[in-house]
Amino acid sequence: MQEYFAVKEPLELASEVVKLTEIYYEYIRAEGRLILWRNSYGAYHRGITNRGRIQREGEQEEYLSMSVGSAHYRNLLQHLLVMATSNRPALDPIAVNSDTKSIAQCILSQGLLDYYLRDKGHALEKRLKQACELALVFGEGYLTSTWSVTGGDEYGVDENNRPVRTGDIKFGLYNPIDVIRDVYKTSALDHDWYVIRDYENKFTLAAKYPELAEKILSINPDWIDKTKLTRFHNLRSDNTSTDIPVLTFYHRRTDALPNGRVLQCLDSNTVLIDSPMPYKKLPVYRIAPGDQIGTIWGHTVGFDLLEICEAIDIMYSTIVTNSSTFGVGNVMAPRGSNINHTQLSGGLNFIEYDGQAGKPEPLNLTATPPEVFNFMVGLEKLSETISGVNSVARGNPEASLKSGAALALVSAQSINFANGLVNSYTELLEDVGTSVINLLTEFASVPRIAFIAGKNNRNYMKEFTGADLENVDRVVVQSGNPLSKTLSGKVEMATQLMQNGMIENPDQYIQVLTTGQFTPLIQSKQAQLMLIRSENEKLMEGQQIQAILTDRHQEHILEHQVVLASPESRTDNSVVQATLAHITEHITLLSDPANATLFGLLGQQPVQQTPSAPAPANEGQPSQVLNAQNPITQQAEKVNMPNMPTNPLTGQKAV
Repeated sequence: MQEYFAVKEPLELASEVVKLTEIYYEYIRAEGRLILWRNSYGAYHRGITNRGRIQREGEQEEYLSMSVGSAHYRNLLQHLLVMATSNRPALDPIAVNSDTKSIAQCILSQGLLDYYLRDKGHALEKRLKQACELALVFGEGYLTSTWSVTGGDEYGVDENNRPVRTGDIKFGLYNPIDVIRDVYKTSALDHDWYVIRDYENKFTLAAKYPELAEKILSINPDWIDKTKLTRFHNLRSDNTSTDIPVLTFYHRRTDALPNGRVLQCLDSNTVLIDSPMPYKKLPVYRIAPGDQIGTIWGHTVGFDLLEICEAIDIMYSTIVTNSSTFGVGNVMAPRGSNINHTQLSGGLNFIEYDGQAGKPEPLNLTATPPEVFNFMVGLEKLSETISGVNSVARGNPEASLKSGAALALVSAQSINFANGLVNSYTELLEDVGTSVINLLTEFASVPRIAFIAGKNNRNYMKEFTGADLENVDRVVVQSGNPLSKTLSGKVEMATQLMQNGMIENPDQYIQVLTTGQFTPLIQSKQAQLMLIRSENEKLMEGQQIQAILTDRHQEHILEHQVVLASPESRTDNSVVQATLAHITEHITLLSDPANATLFGLLGQQPVQQTPSAPAPANEGQPSQVLNAQNPITQQAEKVNMPNMPTNPLTGQKAV
């Protein structure tokens, strides 16, 4: 190979993408991984594939097949899924800086993340849980987070009178068979490229790309049938579906390909998109409960359970076949006993028999050896041990576990066993959450209303573009504190605040109980803290700030003194004068007896001062001008200023 395949011309690269796809599918067939995935998929959905009925097997359908083991398989994986995803994710954006603008952007970002998790289109939270479910069944699941120019709301038309949209984020969900990658890598973290396989309506694609409509509508049916062979369902080849495979090639930015690349094609002759990589990172995110060491493949405990659950199926099938075949009783009687079958039908019959020939006796063929039942029970307990989902977690605790402490300990051990899956799910949440903010920052150029932030945050942001999120660095998941995301948790925190006297208005506590909204309790304090931070930033620049009568003066004074808590600020006369003057205004307003009634209503304690001689009035100045006799003003005037250099030519000090 003399040339890197990713730098080839579009049609040549499309041929390479198709070739890479075929190599990948041939590899997973030859290695047996495709069979493993299909077996896991079949066991997980056995109730559907069996149509909810016991299956008959054998040349004459003499055997009955009962899928109890498969039911155990799905039940165990479902318990692991619930353990990993039961708590709602608490996504917390982190800003690059701690200034007011960055904090406001974090508040907006959190509202946007909550919106996308719950409400926007196909809710992201549901897709995240589905990716976790795929990981349990197939060893790994994938999510893509990309920008779609055809998403969002209409805001105009182009030169061809077609609607122009604001654009929006598009999320894709994939199992490992749809994520083609280099199978010879030794780690799932080292990929430079991915090929993602989707299926889309060919008529929709033809309308979207009219210049390629003829090629799209005449796509090679053999290629379509070939790709269907690697799907888990709809394996029949027919012409009734209008969906065709779409391959999207993503290559990250590397030294060999500085701009990265995105190419979308239908086959080796039809290229839909070819452009540099528009994203900072590959938009493909993986979740896996574990990894097969030295390979790119994920590992799930489900793979270890398949044989055990199949053995359980055999045990139950043996018992049910035996009971079904010989369940209707048979009667033995010696020859010459003069008893016929009509005498044995019904009940309360008087039957005579030849004593010398012998009496009729039942033939019992339904008896199953107790070893079968013991082995079956042992297999079920073995599946619980291997999966880490014990009997307590499944709601069927052993008789020996009687105390609540013992039950809690066993349940906690089950949850700890699922930590690998929980950690991978947390990483997926952080990666996808960060990608949401990055995509909005990069591509949301059209102003949009941030109604998702809610009315409680209207003071911080009403309309936003991507530029309003540029200071948000990344998103982290506070998985250890899901309390604040549940109604019971919010009520508990509100109760604690109420008992500690931190809730000023009891009506706010009632609002938490009735609506589950915790924001009203912190809205006032949050607004004051944001205001104080904003004022501190201006004071550090030497700007004059006016105090307002309704400010929380004591909090303002305590926070504003932080401005002068650095040597740099103390040597800047403008900063010292502005800060002390502003603090003096708060003291003046707080000590004015005329404001005592208002402060009582606001829950503030006015300052009681001894009477002093009034200061001389200054005409033409505001009534809140600084008193020259005020001790804080006098202290500001005594601040030692830096010695200025002397001009050697004139002998005068610089001003």
